[in-house]
Amino acid sequence: MNPKKFSLIILSFLFAHTVFAQRSLFNSGWQCKYVEYAANKSSDTSHKLGNNWKDQFLIEKINIVDSSFNKHVDVEKELQQLSNKKWQKVTLPHIAFPEPLVITKPREGIAYYKKDFFVSEKLRGKRLSIEFEGAMQIADVWMNGKLVSQHQGGYLPFTIDITEIARYGGSNTIVLKLQNKSNPVVPPGKPVNKLDFIYYSGLYRNVWLRVSNPLHITNANAVDKQAGGGIFVTYPSVSKERATVDVQTHVRNEGNAVANFNVEQNLIDPTDHIVASIKSDSKRLTAGADKHYRQSITVNRPLLWHPDHPYLYRLQTIIRKRNKIYDEKTTRLGIRSFELSKDNGLLINGEPFIITGTNRHQNYPYIGNALSDNANYRDAYLIKSAGMNCVRTAHYPQATAFLDAADELGILIVDCIPGWQFFNKDPAFAKNVFSDIRQTIRRDRNHPSILLWETSLNETYPPAEFRCKQNEVAKSEWIGMKNFFTSGDSYYTKACWDVPYDDWSDDWGPEKRNNTTYPEHNFLIREYGDYEFGGGNSTSRQLRGAGQNALLQQAWNLQWEHNKNLSALPRCIGDLTWAFYDGLAGVTDEIEAWGVSDLLRIPKFSFYFFQSQQPASVNKNLPTGSGPMVFIANYWKEKTDGDKVVVYSNCDEVALYANDKLIAKQAPDSGPETNYGSDLQAGGKPFDGGNCNHLKHPPFTFHHIPFMPGTLKAVGLIDGKAVTSYRISTPGEAAAIQLEINDCGKHFTADGADVVFVHAKVVDKEGNLCIDKSMPLTIKVSGDATLVSPETVNAEAGIATFLLRAGTHPGNVQLISGASGLKEGHLTVHAY
Repeated sequence: MNPKKFSLIILSFLFAHTVFAQRSLFNSGWQCKYVEYAANKSSDTSHKLGNNWKDQFLIEKINIVDSSFNKHVDVEKELQQLSNKKWQKVTLPHIAFPEPLVITKPREGIAYYKKDFFVSEKLRGKRLSIEFEGAMQIADVWMNGKLVSQHQGGYLPFTIDITEIARYGGSNTIVLKLQNKSNPVVPPGKPVNKLDFIYYSGLYRNVWLRVSNPLHITNANAVDKQAGGGIFVTYPSVSKERATVDVQTHVRNEGNAVANFNVEQNLIDPTDHIVASIKSDSKRLTAGADKHYRQSITVNRPLLWHPDHPYLYRLQTIIRKRNKIYDEKTTRLGIRSFELSKDNGLLINGEPFIITGTNRHQNYPYIGNALSDNANYRDAYLIKSAGMNCVRTAHYPQATAFLDAADELGILIVDCIPGWQFFNKDPAFAKNVFSDIRQTIRRDRNHPSILLWETSLNETYPPAEFRCKQNEVAKSEWIGMKNFFTSGDSYYTKACWDVPYDDWSDDWGPEKRNNTTYPEHNFLIREYGDYEFGGGNSTSRQLRGAGQNALLQQAWNLQWEHNKNLSALPRCIGDLTWAFYDGLAGVTDEIEAWGVSDLLRIPKFSFYFFQSQQPASVNKNLPTGSGPMVFIANYWKEKTDGDKVVVYSNCDEVALYANDKLIAKQAPDSGPETNYGSDLQAGGKPFDGGNCNHLKHPPFTFHHIPFMPGTLKAVGLIDGKAVTSYRISTPGEAAAIQLEINDCGKHFTADGADVVFVHAKVVDKEGNLCIDKSMPLTIKVSGDATLVSPETVNAEAGIATFLLRAGTHPGNVQLISGASGLKEGHLTVHAY
């Protein structure tokens, strides 16, 4: 039997035997065709914007004709221009225009996606819809040849109701036309060749098929209900002894008769026990009606969500008539409270909390934003492993899979709407901005990890009235104001945010971090470590292969400023580095090396500086590493400036051994503070033993350590006892390749979409990394998996990285990597 036909039969069987709503992934069986815009054309040469980020990006009213929706457009006529191209079979998430590792000019064009699927006759009378998590960035949608919808914006979900146009008992076809070119009325709106990130392309997030009864719980993003739709959970009161969980459920009756039913709520703890429940009295909805129902659950001795112990519950919402379930929905939630005050800073569940965080762009090399759910989790896992406790989703809403991972791992989120250095006076632009605010909140409001809603357009300065309107729209989407805080750029103009970002100042000094625009408000330092050290020429921008001294310079810049930032506590609630991962941008044709990890998810020295700021105690409540750590920020292959060795650790003391001989032991640095100046911009003299008096765990800077080939070992001591160690050895001649998979706590999954980095390390005969090797390495794959990256990649600082995509059959995948004169590396990866 044809495998595709068989899968459709199975799908129809499952749906036919569903009593209540069924949401199933709709990612397989797609096909794609595309036409690329001419490569020699600018992204948008008509819009001349200033290159200086401080420019006012207020532009005149601009619109474009190809964004208007024409319901009479024929899909066959649309596809005629691509009649000479074959449909390519793809699995979602998918990038329409794959990119090289280093992007000279981002690819733009039109991509068509098509999927044929069978709908059982037994589904007649049900409600059918297709839910798209994200499509870049203007999407026209046809169903069975009829143009049914257009969605504008690449970062938020949309839903197509196919109940009335589906062919029951037969084959159906859905077609999408996606334009990823910038559009000045669709935020962010800025042409990609002037953008400090990339829009990328394709149907790059999950798609779902939902089958429900006429009486059902709605989708919050699909209905236009202010502060409503779907399930909405809030926490009016939270303490260790007792918490109140309020649940608002929106129910719609799309049947032909009056419906009588009950609304039930069951709260299930991490051990699968129902800890609290409530059932409404009988409810009644006439045909075509809908209504919100509010219920309150009391939880005794709740397990509270916190970045240090991210406990999660499951809320099971059931619509039941007698013994028949009409709909059921599970919402994952975390019970917590947030408070902000000038005098006490940020309180989580009544306890003081300091943000040590970062910013994240969601892109991978080669596949852009088309990350699998597992890949999004791995990104969050690595961030948490670095000791970071907060992520700003710069500069757009990111995949729900990333927010799910933040909920699980204990990472606070600053949730951003799309926007970057661009404002359009056209009313259509404002309408889309306000819609983005509403849709972001409706999509993400139940995630316990979200602390702040960044409802401003990043580094954009429209009139204060417009920014206050953004804040007003956001607040109108919340039930009560508890645990709801907006944030955004202020920059010397009132803008109504609850938590403004710090005002930039070219004159670096104590006033830099006082945010004089809002003297009574808390504020957040939402980006640091890049702009103030030179921006595009920042000494913080260092590729992983730039060498030991360059990576130390980046780490010192971040240490120096993080230390200064902490002096502004508690009114300042914390700071966020720019950024965690290196980036790619339309405005430049090189990798922007601002990250504490590189684009291939390999940490730099600064990663370990932040990791050392964690407590030395072991926290068993966290899914990723905690406890004592020590790291030597040195390659130990040559003499260093001033015979200086920097060690990061959260221990009381560090002992240093060279070839098993104790050569030094000391407490953390405690030297003087130094001011910012031009000497620091030019490089300065990092690690002078100072600039650390506000740090939880200052570095250990060892001076006068003579280089001697062999092994350098650092031992971390607490209360005089050795608790952890780290060693590095002088590399010899390159001898072999070692392969490692960077799965970051999430198995490689045989779903046709999962992607994972494979690192091929050039090592000497003892297994030491040959840090100075940049030779080409080749990898071969056998089994049900394919390479997304090229087969041959040049090593950077001794490591060549490949990107592997899973097939659809579980089992072993064999990897073999080779290079001239080196022993091959072998690795077996199991796809689950």
